Amino acid sequence: MTAALVAGLGYLLLAVGLLFVLVAAVGLLRLPDVYCRCHALGKAFTLGINSLLLGLWCKLGEPQIGLKVLLVVFFLFVTIPVSTHLLT
Repeated sequence: MTAALVAGLGYLLLAVGLLFVLVAAVGLLRLPDVYCRCHALGKAFTLGINSLLLGLWCKLGEPQIGLKVLLVVFFLFVTIPVSTHLLT
């Protein structure tokens, strides 16, 4: 029962992450200037890639990978918004 819930959560996180990455790509193509594009990429891509990583962790089901995934998520939450801010 628990494995099915974790697998379902993994699929849900992967779908949400894919949706956010798709929204970031559409924002990159549709928004008019560089500031709006950086804002769309900074917000949507950060949430999308982190949701994908957490969904991958749920799907793999190995607790040893958890610390590495959480460190990568923290690193991405810190660096992506700062880098988009510095570029604009």
